[in-house]
Amino acid sequence: MPISEYVRRMREKVGQELLLLPSAAAVIVNEAHEVLLQRRGDNGLWGLPGGAIEPGEEPAEAVIREVYEETGLHVVPVSIVGIYGGQANMSEYPNGDRAAYISITFKCRVTGGDLRLDGDETLELRYFDWRSLPDNILDRHRIRIEHAMTRSEPFFNLP
Repeated sequence: MPISEYVRRMREKVGQELLLLPSAAAVIVNEAHEVLLQRRGDNGLWGLPGGAIEPGEEPAEAVIREVYEETGLHVVPVSIVGIYGGQANMSEYPNGDRAAYISITFKCRVTGGDLRLDGDETLELRYFDWRSLPDNILDRHRIRIEHAMTRSEPFFNLP
């Protein structure tokens, strides 16, 4: 799995210790109200396209870039679904790297491009009815999809 130059430099300094990483994810909905999911190359699970926000990059720019890199689609963010963090957004990768993500999740509209696999981060792309998602989806993405499809205001997990 490719990592950004910034994360690579940080990993050289801290090894596999926990990194706090800002990220952006996309809930892409087609005309049939189906949600685009990618089967991830790192763990084989289904999830939303997205990734790390680079230093100096706007979150909306990051989601546009990540969606194109992982799916071949050009998108426009139309709303913020929510901002997600906490225990549910911590990951440990097969190589032992640990990350705690703060994810700004956007609902996005496709403006062009063609679905394509990169063969690395994305093994499969498919639209699913949002009410019957695959069993092997990341739980943290399942809740974001539910929020995108049922809420009109952004979600913030307040105590």
